[in-house]
Amino acid sequence: MNRSDAGGQLAVMYEPHLLPSESQGRYRALRDAMLAEFKPRNAIEEMWICELIHGEWEMQRLHGFKATMIASARRPALKNLLSIALDASGAADVDELAERFFTNKAVRKKVIDILSKYGMTEASIDTEAFRHCLVEIGAYSAVLACARTARWIGILRSPARPARPTSGCSRCLPGVTRPISPKPSAPRWR
Repeated sequence: MNRSDAGGQLAVMYEPHLLPSESQGRYRALRDAMLAEFKPRNAIEEMWICELIHGEWEMQRLHGFKATMIASARRPALKNLLSIALDASGAADVDELAERFFTNKAVRKKVIDILSKYGMTEASIDTEAFRHCLVEIGAYSAVLACARTARWIGILRSPARPARPTSGCSRCLPGVTRPISPKPSAPRWR
């Protein structure tokens, strides 16, 4: 295979598989930064870096999904908080307040005032939204942990890895030449 054929195959490897809401420019910036950092010298190193790029993009995607899940749960979370607060005070129409909170400044202020009477703030809405999404976030966290593990295994095993990491320490980046911890002077079981 000549160099131009290899270049064409490598271009396909780096082709992003983006969702309609994702930015091709942001993907290219990530790809270009990782290629500049690792400077792959051959096809094997190119494949390693390709996996790292795709893995990092996937992690960024997952972080965005988590934020979107929580944001999507804000309305039901607000309804829940208002139901608790307004039931206690005998007030009415939770649905209308929860619906208009996101579009009407006067209603927004009224809702914030109601919540503040019960020691809550707008952050309470986000907290309640997070609570509503706990099952999904638990599944998300498991997927993210697998992605992180795969990314670090790829980086640490990569022949194209830089000699020294730009941040971190030997405790969190195995393979760094500094000692992980000092040798104990005496065994711990004594």
